[in-house]
Amino acid sequence: MVNKSATAQWLYLTSQSMTVFRTQASLGKLPSVHIVAHQAVEDPLLHPAAHVDWVKKHLKGNINLLLADSLYQLLLSDVPEVPEDEIESAIEFKAADLIHYDIEEAALDVIQLPDEAYRGRMKMAFIIATQKKPLREWSMALIQKGIRIDVIDVEHTQLRNLTVHLQNYSETGLFHLENARGRLVLNFSGEMVLSRTFDSGLSTLITENTIQEDELEITQSDDAQDDIQLETLVLEMRRSFDYYESQLGLGSIAEVHLLCLPEHAELSTKLAHKLGMRFSPITLSDFMQFTSADELIDPNQMLALAGTAFRETV
Repeated sequence: MVNKSATAQWLYLTSQSMTVFRTQASLGKLPSVHIVAHQAVEDPLLHPAAHVDWVKKHLKGNINLLLADSLYQLLLSDVPEVPEDEIESAIEFKAADLIHYDIEEAALDVIQLPDEAYRGRMKMAFIIATQKKPLREWSMALIQKGIRIDVIDVEHTQLRNLTVHLQNYSETGLFHLENARGRLVLNFSGEMVLSRTFDSGLSTLITENTIQEDELEITQSDDAQDDIQLETLVLEMRRSFDYYESQLGLGSIAEVHLLCLPEHAELSTKLAHKLGMRFSPITLSDFMQFTSADELIDPNQMLALAGTAFRETV
């Protein structure tokens, strides 16, 4: 269950930026994500000493560290049939063959898929892998400033959390449509069982041409090109839904929620028509507050953070 009185401070790292934000879930109030500060920097995960003072300006005490998906690997592996107390070491052995650095340098977390997945023929798990050294260096740099990392989390689990909050059925998905890509997360009974990333994003699905008429420049949508790109995306998504049904054996996806900029929410209607399923846009203001302390920071450009407001605590 989500702790209804939980407040948390977060540092979000991508390959090109850092963001500080806060989440709150209080009885009688909408859960909230409030962006405190944002800075464009190159590879902040690798250079904690250069950025820790900026973090100190905006945070104190205990924080959560959130990694963008470019900073870790999400790997699918079978779970060996070994005694429960040996599963961790067995999965480490599996991970050693899937990562490009020494297993001793890896920080690993494991998300086991539900028993129903793959029709019960085998046990499978997602392995989240990243390198220990940058995390350790960030932790030490922050401790010297009086800040301690409580939790290290990743984007995929936050998309899963948002999907769980929105789900009306056991077989539910979320499609996060960004400028240069789309990310599909499919859940079963509240657990992520499939994740796919597509090259199709808003920049390819919605294209515009500028034409000159006398002294006027007129921007028009390139509908023919948009239709081609949309058909390509639909084909890839349909393959994912077929895999969910036939290989994972979890039935048909009942609904998919579209997370994208509000001005492009109409894409959900096109996707619903072409895929023949319930496809609905997410309006965050219906169930949470998503705000920014700086008017120059557009929360709509950071929609992947929304799931942190619903992070399950133990």
